[in-house]
Amino acid sequence: MKNKQNKSFLNKLTLFSLALIFSYSLINSVVVSNYTGISEFGSIAHAKKSKDEKSAEKEAKAESKAEAAAEKAADKAGKAAEKAADKAGKAAEKAADKAGKAAEKVSDKASKADEKATKDISKAEKEDVKFTRKVDKGFDKTFEKYAIDISKAQSKYQKSAAKAAANKNPDKQINKAEDKLSDRLVKADEKFEQDISKVSKTLDKNASKSLVNSGWVNDNVYSKGFENHGQRVRTYVEIAKQLGQPAYIGALQANFGNIFETGIADLQNQIESLNNQITLNNQTIQNNLTSVPTLEAQVTTLEAELAGLNTQLSSYNAQEDSLNGQIADLSVQLNDPATTEEQSTSIQGQIDTLNAEITTVETNITTAETQIASTSGEVNNTTTEINTLETQTSNLQAEITSLETTISASEVELASTIEEVKPGVGQDTGWETVSLDVNGDGQINTNDLQ
Repeated sequence: MKNKQNKSFLNKLTLFSLALIFSYSLINSVVVSNYTGISEFGSIAHAKKSKDEKSAEKEAKAESKAEAAAEKAADKAGKAAEKAADKAGKAAEKAADKAGKAAEKVSDKASKADEKATKDISKAEKEDVKFTRKVDKGFDKTFEKYAIDISKAQSKYQKSAAKAAANKNPDKQINKAEDKLSDRLVKADEKFEQDISKVSKTLDKNASKSLVNSGWVNDNVYSKGFENHGQRVRTYVEIAKQLGQPAYIGALQANFGNIFETGIADLQNQIESLNNQITLNNQTIQNNLTSVPTLEAQVTTLEAELAGLNTQLSSYNAQEDSLNGQIADLSVQLNDPATTEEQSTSIQGQIDTLNAEITTVETNITTAETQIASTSGEVNNTTTEINTLETQTSNLQAEITSLETTISASEVELASTIEEVKPGVGQDTGWETVSLDVNGDGQINTNDLQ
């Protein structure tokens, strides 16, 4: 029995041991299996990581290669740009050099043209001066001849007149001498007109422009309003003779300008206008100087009237105050209980009379105040008028001084204008200021011939 129990225990122990061994083997197998799986995952992960690194390295190499290529391209482009810039610079230098040579050539050509033009101008100026002197000499010769003819005619007249005075019938002889003198003067004028026309005819040619260019005659007045300059000279001479002036006055103005063309008329009119303004100012000043004392006397009279009115007003105010005081006293009596009815009636009558007098006094006061206001206004207005006249007088006197200064300047300008009207020809006879404007239209032409 006991052996069976032992055997049974051994069997159980053996089974337990076998179970224990099997469990250990099973656990070991699982552990080994798990470790193997882990190891395999690690290997896979490591293998994947190595592949990514290779890819990254490959990309890095590609990028490095691209950068190298870019650097190479940039270097190539830089060299190309340098080469192009160098080429452009050389081309620009070449163009600039070419332009500079062309500019020098043009400048040299222009300089030569300027030199030629200067020489031409100088030559033309010399020709102008030469022609001007020739014409000027012709005019001077004509005037000198005319003056000699006039002098001879007058000398012969003086001798004939002196001889006639010794005869028995001097008046008849003197009349004959005067007729001869008149005839000689007429012939001298006619000869002068013929001679001056001959000189003037040269001015109708193209060469006459030399006179204009040399400033000897103004182009604007040369033949204005006439067919030619010769017609202008003849017309002016006829107008001068018609006005009883010497023929040379017309000839000179025809050649060197009349008073309107030279500006002499404007200056004369300006001076005349300034003098007229001074005359008007002086008249106004004189009127003011006459008016001011009269107005001052009026102010004195008005002030005296004003003082009298103020005295009257004071008197009327005093009367009114006195009447009001009397009424006040009567009113006290009227209101006194001791006053009888008969006394009250009498007092009331007196009060009524005083009130009527006050009304009259108040009317006088109003009238006096109105008169005072009116008179005060007249005094103020008259005083203002006096001040205005005195200020006007002072201003007009200052204006006269200014006008006189302007007149002096205008007279200097007029003298200078007269001096410059006919440069180079010395006929100092006042011919420049003679007006040949017969019809007064501001022009000298055939319309002035009558």
